[in-house]
Amino acid sequence: MGVDFNKIFRLSLKYPVKKDAYLLLLAVQLIFGAVTWFFSGYFGISGLEGNAPQLQEAITFMIYFLPLAVVGGLIMVFLWPAFIDNSSQFFGGKKKAILGSIGVSKKRFLPTLGVLAILGLVLLACFGGVILILLAQTAESSAGGLALVALGGLWFVVGSIVGFIVLFMTFLSPFICVLEKTGPVESIKKSWKLVNKNKASTLIFGIIFLVIYIGIAIAGSFPEIAYGAFLGTPAALSAESFGLFIIRTVINAYLTLFMLSSVTGFYHSIRK
Repeated sequence: MGVDFNKIFRLSLKYPVKKDAYLLLLAVQLIFGAVTWFFSGYFGISGLEGNAPQLQEAITFMIYFLPLAVVGGLIMVFLWPAFIDNSSQFFGGKKKAILGSIGVSKKRFLPTLGVLAILGLVLLACFGGVILILLAQTAESSAGGLALVALGGLWFVVGSIVGFIVLFMTFLSPFICVLEKTGPVESIKKSWKLVNKNKASTLIFGIIFLVIYIGIAIAGSFPEIAYGAFLGTPAALSAESFGLFIIRTVINAYLTLFMLSSVTGFYHSIRK
């Protein structure tokens, strides 16, 4: 039986409207986003640019920003299993409260984090050529710099191809980890096998998903584009910049749930 793309995307576009799941994600993104918005604006207008070396500015900013980014990222990864389980129930015709899926997050958080960590390390190795290109700027001789650029460029090109293949074949692994309760390595192996059996359907799914995702993102960015076209860039820490941040967050929360629910629906379709 073929994949019912109409059902997948009809339900995945509808799932974020499920108020409890959306409000939970929106609240989390607003809290961490607002703090990030404040720090970014503060470092932009605090006068550090004129009073401190550029490297010192960057280090000072990262001291504040990095812990926030790590905590926010871990909370998002913790919530992923809950949203995957919740959207899975939604696709099955059940209306389960999002708080009822938090227990899944407690059990599957570490395995899901393990999957993402393994894939992250693999992708870091694939795109590591960028590091050599950056190091070329510090090379003492022009010949050495050119050699680093050439090697880094070759590494990046080959790594990009490998990285795309890895992403394509393993993007189901976090969902398998949650829904089938498998370990990180086993989840990656199962994703590879499942996608390999459904390469054409996976490619079609990816194309339709990207078209819808990009379309919603562009539509959601219209207020910011319009503001920039007529009024320019809003001042840091201004009411206008905060308002645009709110709009971005509202759209991003919807897109996150759309992504999680659509991949969950696709997994169920090809798992049958």
